[in-house]
Amino acid sequence: MQALLALSLISSTIRTGPGAVGETHSEVAVAQAPRRAPASSPGAGLHRYLQRPVPRSARFLDHGVISLAAAGGTPHIYRLDLRVGLFDHVSVGVTANWLPGQRAPQVWPVGAIAIWRWRGVSGLGVEVGGHYRPVLFPSVDPEVHFVPQTQLGLASVVLSSGLFSAGLDFGAAHTRIPVVDPNDGLSFRRRAVFGGGAFARVGNRRAGLTADALAVLGPEPLLVFELAVELRFGAFEDRPRGGWREL
Repeated sequence: MQALLALSLISSTIRTGPGAVGETHSEVAVAQAPRRAPASSPGAGLHRYLQRPVPRSARFLDHGVISLAAAGGTPHIYRLDLRVGLFDHVSVGVTANWLPGQRAPQVWPVGAIAIWRWRGVSGLGVEVGGHYRPVLFPSVDPEVHFVPQTQLGLASVVLSSGLFSAGLDFGAAHTRIPVVDPNDGLSFRRRAVFGGGAFARVGNRRAGLTADALAVLGPEPLLVFELAVELRFGAFEDRPRGGWREL
């Protein structure tokens, strides 16, 4: 009887021995600490935004792009233009000319704000915004008085596809209205009237040719025509700079 009791104790010890302990350990799940996602840098979102596809615009500059342009037309004869693009929505700069008989060059600020810029997968682009520019007139009297007679604040709607960009301008023109004698260029007052027109650009992201045709609908309508050659340089842009032949 004692022998049978001893055998039963031995067999129960064998069943609960190292093998059973190993089975118990195999059933225990080892909890792993969850991995933390790498924290993004503070400017990562802005960099991604400034690398998105945008149209090759006739009116607005990409972030970090510097534009140099030489334009000829009427009534300002010619002008030089320097601008820089900031955050894909703001373009600021100056325009200037120096006409014969003028004691110093006329230098005036220019600027543009793009409210919305979008470019689809097909390459079609749409932009909505506005810009400000003056019309730098030649002298208005024999004593050589140079007066920027008209300043334009215009809304712009731009459509683009590939190498082509075109659109419409419409808004207000702050222009000179003669007071008494239309031939007396120094006797005038200012008045806001309607101004607008059309424009087009052909070129890639680095070089282009732009044409503007604007009308100021005052008592004496003013027509502004201009043809400009423009070069754009990637100074501190986030997008790949590419080459001069890149679309």
